[in-house]
Amino acid sequence: MSAIQTPPTTPGEINNERTLFGHPQGLFLLFLVEMWERFSYYGMRGLLVLYLITVIAVHQATPGVHTNRLDFEEIEAGTTDTVAAVQSRDLHLVVGTAASPVVDTNEPSGGTPRLVIQRAVVPAAGQDEGGVEIQTGDTGQDVVIQGPENGNDDRETRGFENTVVHYAVTNPTDAPVKVRISIHRNGEADRTYFTVNDSPESVTTEIKPDSQRGPDEDPFMLEIRANTHDSGRNWLESDAAVLYGWYTGLAYLFPILGGIIADKLIGTHRSMLIGGVLISIGHVILGISGMGEMAQNRAGLSLFIMGLAVIVLGTGHFKPTVSVMVGQLYKPGDPRRDGAFTIFYMGINLGAFICAFVCGTLGEMVGWHYGFAAAAVGMLLGLGLYLMGKPILLRDIGDPPPNMMGRANGPAFGFMVVALALSALFALAFHYGAVAKIGELFAYLQENHKLGWTVVGVLIAVILGWVGWFVSINRPEDRGPIITIFVFMLFNAFFWIAFEQAGSSINIFTKQNTDRMLGSFEVPATWFQSVNAGLIFILAPFFAALWTWLGKRKRNPSQPVKISLGLIFLGLGYIFMVWAGQIAIGGAAKASMFFVLMCYFWHTVGELCLSPTGLSYVTKAAPVKFVSLLMGIWFISSFIANLGGGLVASQVKSIEEGTLKLPWNFGGQADFFFLFVVTSCVAGVVILLLTPLLKMLMRSPAD
Repeated sequence: MSAIQTPPTTPGEINNERTLFGHPQGLFLLFLVEMWERFSYYGMRGLLVLYLITVIAVHQATPGVHTNRLDFEEIEAGTTDTVAAVQSRDLHLVVGTAASPVVDTNEPSGGTPRLVIQRAVVPAAGQDEGGVEIQTGDTGQDVVIQGPENGNDDRETRGFENTVVHYAVTNPTDAPVKVRISIHRNGEADRTYFTVNDSPESVTTEIKPDSQRGPDEDPFMLEIRANTHDSGRNWLESDAAVLYGWYTGLAYLFPILGGIIADKLIGTHRSMLIGGVLISIGHVILGISGMGEMAQNRAGLSLFIMGLAVIVLGTGHFKPTVSVMVGQLYKPGDPRRDGAFTIFYMGINLGAFICAFVCGTLGEMVGWHYGFAAAAVGMLLGLGLYLMGKPILLRDIGDPPPNMMGRANGPAFGFMVVALALSALFALAFHYGAVAKIGELFAYLQENHKLGWTVVGVLIAVILGWVGWFVSINRPEDRGPIITIFVFMLFNAFFWIAFEQAGSSINIFTKQNTDRMLGSFEVPATWFQSVNAGLIFILAPFFAALWTWLGKRKRNPSQPVKISLGLIFLGLGYIFMVWAGQIAIGGAAKASMFFVLMCYFWHTVGELCLSPTGLSYVTKAAPVKFVSLLMGIWFISSFIANLGGGLVASQVKSIEEGTLKLPWNFGGQADFFFLFVVTSCVAGVVILLLTPLLKMLMRSPAD
């Protein structure tokens, strides 16, 4: 774990002959290496969930007739999930020369329906004359979408007819009717080809009585659209969010092990090379997994999972090394060190900023796997620059420990082979269903609330017991600072669980429920993943100057106050998502991009307030003999936060549909986003109230 912190300087480490802007030129080499690694990581991360949930593309479907069923489930008044009546429409996809299916008139099932569902014609963008035209004679017929095998080059239709179909849903009764509209699935193996108001699963809304609609107000409009872009993996949003949580969480967990390996065996130089090569291989695997039939079959999906595992293990080797090498460029006490890490941090954000405009654009506009492959190119560029510049600018920076000099190449190669083998074994376990058992266990605990809460309670008790024991074995003067570290870890987890919705639930909302049109150009949803990094570039210098200005006047906020501000600003950002969620209930209307941008703005302000309370505080407050251990625990808390964020994001549909009830009722996804308003602001207020006590426990600057 000690490779996570800056190790002692050895005589051969300092190489300040070549400088640029007063810093060793090696710093700027490491800046570029980290920039391209972050380009790779964030570029793929922005695509991951969107790719997983995308339905099968019509031009990539096998020849024949494929049928999906569109269900309109009316929910009984006063209940959350009791279905009073169901109306259905079959959506037939005919690929190639197969005979057209028999079109039926569907009869309602399960009760007497209250809603009237009719086909409608909606004017194209910019053609408002006449408004919506309801085809009153068509109240129950199926839909047929037909086109050639493999489609054609027309990205709008791929040569298929009726790729977009509209329904008008009206309510002739005198009471509102809650309805859940979904593409029916019998199981996870079912393939779907259509979206419902841009959702690959379902929308839930309340249809008000016709008598309450204004004279110029259209009825609730439903758009059924065939996918003419590129096939995804057709996953449920909940499953995609869970995988996202595991992926981002493990990217914080494995650097603990990678740091130990680098520090004790192979050195940071070889560890960085192993990590970079593995990350590149992983992204190449992701690209290959989308070729030909693998884009849709189980083998291709298992290969995709292997690619993710390789990237996670590569990140474990790469992540703890570059920052250590930055520290090795400077003698202890060098006043330029803080400035160096500021420059290095800008490299992280530059990579995170530009990635979406390359990987995201390719993924959303050309094909998902072009985006994944572009991420591999980014990592390879970083490695190439490093290998060319290292002998000149870094020399013996990153060499292995003295006892391993001349003997580190073998173990380094061995660790790379082991990572590939473990990833392949994990992919095989996934392919044959062994990994699914973990998901079944989580599902079982969720369904059995008493058992689930018992397990959570036992885990909390064990953790609190260990923390109490650990605090007690330290010297009295160290116990207070250690307690503050654990308190900050807890509130840090609250922050990142909410913040990391950016790549999952907020990303999906941006894709499905946001009006992203600028004139005739639709802004790719992945571009919004760059907003945070871009704002950090703009705002970080201002915040650095602000803290300095306040410090000179002895008014610089303490660590807990900064955490409190970070959490409250985070909650403020989610107010805009609540607002957007209310606008987009049911998906018929789209929220403005303004709401998403304002959410990210306040989240960035919160991050810039809270970020100083991270690893730097641990190095200052922890007893010397336990710095490495507490560093590792901090990374574990980040793992838990990222995993927790994915698990929470998996509940979006349950909350939207009302099957998971919260104390408030704004409607749609607004209820989900308000959860983070409450948890973030309450946590912020709690730590603010604890500030006097925490300041008493914190180590004084003179210690």
